[in-house]
This record gives sequence, structure tokens and C-alpha cells, in this order.
Amino acid sequence: MIGIYDIYIDVFMVQNILMDMQLLILTLLLLKEKIVFYRLLAASLTGGAGAVLILISGIGFGVSYILIVLVLDAAMLLICLRRPTKQGIALQKLVMGIIYLHSMVFAYGKLLECADRLTGNQMPRIMVKVLIAGIVIIILACHRLAETRCIYEVTLIEGEENAVYKALYDTGNLLTDPVSGKPVSVVEETDLTKKWLERYPQKYKIIPYQSVGKTHGVMEGIVVDEMIIQKEREQVVKKGAVVALYKGKMSKDGAFQMILNHSLMM
Repeated sequence: MIGIYDIYIDVFMVQNILMDMQLLILTLLLLKEKIVFYRLLAASLTGGAGAVLILISGIGFGVSYILIVLVLDAAMLLICLRRPTKQGIALQKLVMGIIYLHSMVFAYGKLLECADRLTGNQMPRIMVKVLIAGIVIIILACHRLAETRCIYEVTLIEGEENAVYKALYDTGNLLTDPVSGKPVSVVEETDLTKKWLERYPQKYKIIPYQSVGKTHGVMEGIVVDEMIIQKEREQVVKKGAVVALYKGKMSKDGAFQMILNHSLMM
């Protein structure tokens, strides 16, 4: 009997880890939070271990059970969420995350309950879990695809001056500085960037490139003090970023004036 019980606990924990991972991914997407895999895994393991402890304790479905579940959900979300600068925003996100998470847990449970009532065997339950996993994978793929063509506001800072651009995040931009190995973004050349080249010759760069229809070429470039990429809910700051200067327009309709290197958003 002990061996069978141990196997059941193992299976129960794995099932809860996988379920928590799926529901946390959907919750983070709803909160528009960045999904960091090691945090997601740690939160899911915490949820699975917590579910096992609740099962072993034999606690009934009373007030204590509700409080323990809420604390466990809060712990999982705190592991996954970034730390906002304002405490009020952090609390608001935590509360909304718990609401989203419990709403999806309720829907998940109802789907499994319906599957049980339809046939009374395990196959429909497995199909429901596979279906939800498939939906999560599709949503993540679409989210990733949308990010590859996003346009962000980017500020280049050099000394006490700054220039603001609309920048396309392009996974096809693989340019690197041959000397430092740093990723290179490409920006339209302006009077200000020309002045920077003249004013800071020690930061001057020659960036070789290859493109369709042209075997090779070179662009002038510069190392700026900071590059600030403004995402929807966070800033990505890159110090000592390398930018190459493009003589011309990067988009016909003026939708963007800069192309970010693919590795800057990884």
C-alpha cells in the first residue's frame, strides 16, 4: 500500500506542476508580464509541492483551506512577477493575478467535471488537458510572433543630448561589432548623430555588413552612452550600445527610423 500511495503522490504532484505552469502562463499574458522560464518553473514547483502538502494534511474545505490556497497562489505569482517601482502597482498586479488565476482554475475544473460526466473515464480528462496545453502553446507562439514585429520607442543618450526614434524589433538583424562582439542596431543618420561622430571620435566604429543584392559593405557607427528601449510596461536599458548609421530612410511610410538588433530583447 505504501508504494502505491508514493506513486500516487508523485503523479499528483506532477499533474499539479503542469497545470500550474499552464495557468500561470495564461495569467502572466493577461497581466502583460514577461515570462521568465526559471521563475515560471520555480513557481510551478512551489504550487505542486503546496498541493501535495495540502493533500497530506487532510485539511477540509473550510476557511483555513481557502486562506492556505490564497497564500500559495500569492507566493507563485510573487515568484513570477517583476518588482514594480511603486508598491501600489505591485499590490494591484498581485490581486489581479490571483483573480485571473482563480477564474482559470474554476474554468479548468468545470471542463474536467464535464468530461467526467460525459463518459466517466480518464480519456476525456486527458483530452481536456492536452487541449489546454495546445491552446497555451498556440497563444505563446502568436505572442512571440507579434513581438518579432513590434515597434518600440527608443532613446539614444550621448552626454547630455538624446535622440528619440521609433524602432522596429527585427529578428533578422544579426549585425555585431567585429571588435567588441556587441550587437549592432541600425538608425537613420541625422545631423545630431553626425555631430556625435565628430565630437566623440574615440567612439567611432566601422560596421561591416552583408545584404541581399550586395555582397558586403560598411557603415559608420558609434558607441552611445545609453540606449533605452521603452516597452509597454518596462524599460530595457543598454549601456555602451553600438549603433550603425544608415544614410537614407528605413521605412517608406516613416513608421520607424531604427532597426533593433534581435539579441537586445532576448
